[in-house]
Amino acid sequence: MAYQISEAAKSRTTKCSYNFECLENEKWKTCVIEKELSGGLFVKNVCMQKFCNYFLYFGSHHICICPVRVEIYERYNI
Repeated sequence: MAYQISEAAKSRTTKCSYNFECLENEKWKTCVIEKELSGGLFVKNVCMQKFCNYFLYFGSHHICICPVRVEIYERYNI
């Protein structure tokens, strides 16, 4: 299933290292989200095998601030 994401979210995601593979590849593994916060997501299970420009460490927690990933979560609860 290809996710339908707004052009606004895509245009704010200027540092995507993966050329929006999460939107095109059904087998792409996204990180499991623990909960949403303003402007980002607390990540429960880190599934990225490579570096991501939108992944932050906050103490022992992991936060995703990717505008596309945030919109995927908000629209599809995934």
